[in-house]
Amino acid sequence: MGPSGRSWLVVLLVSATLCAHVSAAASNDTTLLAAERTRRKDPLDGLRYYTGGWNISNRHYLASAGFSAAPVFAFAALWFVAVAAAALIACCCSCCCRGGGGSSSYSYSRRVFALSLLLLLVFTAAAVIGCAVLYDGQGKFNGSTTATLDYVVRQADGAAATMRNFTGLLQTAKTVGGGVASLPADVARSIDDVAGRVDAASDELTARTASNSRRIRTALDTIRKVLIGVAAVMLVLVLLGFVFSLTGKKSLVSIVVFLGWIIITATLILSGTFLLLHNVIGDTCVAMDEWVVQPQGQSHTALDDILPCADAAVTAEALRRSKDVNFQLVSKLNELVSNVSNRDVPAQVGPPLYYNQSGPLVPLLCSPYNAADLSDRSCAAGEVTTDNAQQVWQRYVCRATGSSGQEVCSTVGRLTPAMYSQMVTVAGLSDGLRGQSPALADIASCVTVRRAFQTVSQRGCPPLRRDSGRLYQALLAASLAAMLAAAAWVVHSRERRRRRESERFKVSPYRLPIEEKVLLNSPRRPYRRV
Repeated sequence: MGPSGRSWLVVLLVSATLCAHVSAAASNDTTLLAAERTRRKDPLDGLRYYTGGWNISNRHYLASAGFSAAPVFAFAALWFVAVAAAALIACCCSCCCRGGGGSSSYSYSRRVFALSLLLLLVFTAAAVIGCAVLYDGQGKFNGSTTATLDYVVRQADGAAATMRNFTGLLQTAKTVGGGVASLPADVARSIDDVAGRVDAASDELTARTASNSRRIRTALDTIRKVLIGVAAVMLVLVLLGFVFSLTGKKSLVSIVVFLGWIIITATLILSGTFLLLHNVIGDTCVAMDEWVVQPQGQSHTALDDILPCADAAVTAEALRRSKDVNFQLVSKLNELVSNVSNRDVPAQVGPPLYYNQSGPLVPLLCSPYNAADLSDRSCAAGEVTTDNAQQVWQRYVCRATGSSGQEVCSTVGRLTPAMYSQMVTVAGLSDGLRGQSPALADIASCVTVRRAFQTVSQRGCPPLRRDSGRLYQALLAASLAAMLAAAAWVVHSRERRRRRESERFKVSPYRLPIEEKVLLNSPRRPYRRV
């Protein structure tokens, strides 16, 4: 699908589910799709396995898909609780120590300081790279989903345009030819009825597609903004934490760590959400594959919410009526040619039967359908097709004199210029109706939708699966890198403070007891404030 083959598909409505556009479960006559792949434990049903197949409007399906991302959500909860507990314990210890001894001790090691600085640089760089990968991943994901959505919308709009063009041709057929091939009154009334029903079906298809597209685009735009915001905020926090840790500003480091605790928790939750989305995209692609290989007369499926088939009864009736109208037009035109233009009428007979026509007989227009059952027929010898009718009939046009509607040939020929123009118009209309028949037949049998889903499945699903998988992995990696960076901020800022305090409160070894002189020469030397 190049750009045309990528996308909403999905995800189309898959992304819309993240915005809580869910409705009631599908009716009992819905055919199940991707039943095996979607058989997951449902937390809303006592952890029993969900058996309803792919259906993004079913809350049990969404809950079972979300349960597949439970490990990530559990990790987010563990991180949130663990950091809160660690902060509480550290606060209690700090208060107890401060109230007990009244003195503070500081230990400093160059090796520990250097190691903390190295880890700070490594983890900060990893977090920055994670933010960059996250930003790049959201751009690719948004591009693939938007491309798929655009493709699906184009298919629906193309089907609706075909139906509207068809009704326009039918309406033109009522008055075409100016009497050269006028249709019977009952046929004209049936055209109005069929055209109205087809227009209503095309309007419904357009409205449903536009509504789905609008919801999906809103969801995709929200997702893009959230991901960009997360990447930007996390990048700023990482850089601030790095700077504050290097400068040893304990209070500012604590503030950044607190903010990082919140944003990392949110990022982990977002990673689990995109793991859910990744699973739903895979389910959607499998559902499309199964829908494509189903018999032509499949019942209603949940995929109708993405790209619905047109009303089969209406389009089938419109197709039959178009064949009837086409046959009537060609028959009326050939009757005129046979009974008037190709007939040498006595001079006393007035217009329009006689207008001084003469010369070779005008060939008849090939009727595309048999009279009995409107089945396709081959052209007989001597008939002209709609493709070359204009060039062939041009040789039978005479020069005419007289007013419009009362033209008389002044040269050899059996068609006046006005008759020729009307006959060419009828031939063009017949060709247009026949040309619309295959597209209308595809719409009536849902082949258009089948072809669209097949294209999306073959060309759109691979990039969708890849980009959604990379996106949740990027979110998870960025969260882990930020966790390690936050730990490095705390450790390095503590070691930097210890080095600064050790330099301020150095004590001469001559004033220490013998047992403390031994400790003074150890790699990690304690000092006390004097």
